[in-house]
Amino acid sequence: MSDLTVSPASLDGDVVDYFRAKADAYDDVDDQPYWMLSDELLWHVLTTTVLPRLPDGFRFLDAGGGTGRWSHRFATARPDATGLLYDLTPAMSDVARSKAHRHGYADRLTIRNGDLADVADALEGERFDLIFNFHNVLGFVGDPAQVIASLAELLTPGGLLVSFVPSRWHAAFFNLALGQVEEAERCIDGSGRFTDTMPAMHLFTPDQLTALHEAAGLKLDVVTGFPCLIYPGYQETQLHGSTGWLENLLSDRDAFAGIYELERRVLADPAAAGRGNNLFTIATRQGSAS
Repeated sequence: MSDLTVSPASLDGDVVDYFRAKADAYDDVDDQPYWMLSDELLWHVLTTTVLPRLPDGFRFLDAGGGTGRWSHRFATARPDATGLLYDLTPAMSDVARSKAHRHGYADRLTIRNGDLADVADALEGERFDLIFNFHNVLGFVGDPAQVIASLAELLTPGGLLVSFVPSRWHAAFFNLALGQVEEAERCIDGSGRFTDTMPAMHLFTPDQLTALHEAAGLKLDVVTGFPCLIYPGYQETQLHGSTGWLENLLSDRDAFAGIYELERRVLADPAAAGRGNNLFTIATRQGSAS
């Protein structure tokens, strides 16, 4: 597949600048113990509840895919899959492109730049069995409802939209832990930030996600959250470094394995979603293709 670059209709300068500055070192989060735990939990859910539902030779869209951390996982775990990574920031896409060439799946991954606000028009006529957007993607778009509806249009009948988004309740807790009461108040109102160097973003609740997906004509199959029992500190919002007690605890293999199993048990309970650092949803497109 070819790598295509298009000029997005509108760019949010703050978001582009934020991620451009992080692009070269963004994948360094793979070495932080807390995010290693979070990633393994996410991959567990994906391999047990998402991949088994996909057809052979499925096609995926990594919406806001950044450096391709999750495109890489899908492309290497399923050599029959093909995909398209669509992201706002060319500097992040350059890292994803290099990674795809280095690991031998560049012929199966198309990379395009554009604003998710325009994704339905930019990818008109294309269809995907799986669309995923992970971590803060829906937080950084201008209108999450419009983006979810646009992504729903690009699904095949029975296709899955999988989202992993920032939790409003955890964002408020995080700011209170740093003594930032006013920022916690903003988080409770639905928009806030974790550090003063990042743009403000939308923050979500389980009920809100349910309403947004149902309004887009999607059937919610899963609404949960994780990690629920162990939370990141300030250092985990940075690309390098780890909070001391988290690093000490999670660097112990037995402790990591024990916490991982506890988290797996809790994330299986939808009632625990509100405790999650992030919220996780799986939704299905019903009906026939348009």
